[in-house]
Amino acid sequence: MARKEATDLRHKVQLLAQEKIELESKLVPYRLKVADLEASIKADAAKVENLEKRSVDREVFLGKVEKERDDTMAKLVEVKEEKEGIAAELVQAQAENKRVTEDLLQARERAKELKQQNEGLKKQIEELELSSAQILAAGFDAALEQFACQYPDLDLSMVSLNNEVVNWKIIPSED
Repeated sequence: MARKEATDLRHKVQLLAQEKIELESKLVPYRLKVADLEASIKADAAKVENLEKRSVDREVFLGKVEKERDDTMAKLVEVKEEKEGIAAELVQAQAENKRVTEDLLQARERAKELKQQNEGLKKQIEELELSSAQILAAGFDAALEQFACQYPDLDLSMVSLNNEVVNWKIIPSED
């Protein structure tokens, strides 16, 4: 009985050993897969770490870009306000230019009218001077005739509108 038990035990040990060998043969590919998976996990962990670092860098870069965007938008608002101010000044300057141009045209028209009036007045002055000279000459001739009538013996040949009196002497003009 002890032999039988020993044989049974050997047989069980053999079965267990055979099972162990079978299990070991099944475990080897799994162990290889586990090793590959562990290597893959390490590689993926390095990739994840690299991606996390890149994500942080991108977040920093995004912050800078957003700040630049905000600064640019603020500058754009300032430029827009400045542009609107300049546009308002331009409209005002154009209106002022239009008023000045109209004033200039009116001044030119008034200057033209005044020039025409001036020319008319100059003609009147010339006519009055000519008329005055004619009246003076006619009056002088009338006075000479009256002297000639009153004093027929008097020599009035040296008496003329053009002659001058110097030291109580009549001097003929150089005309």
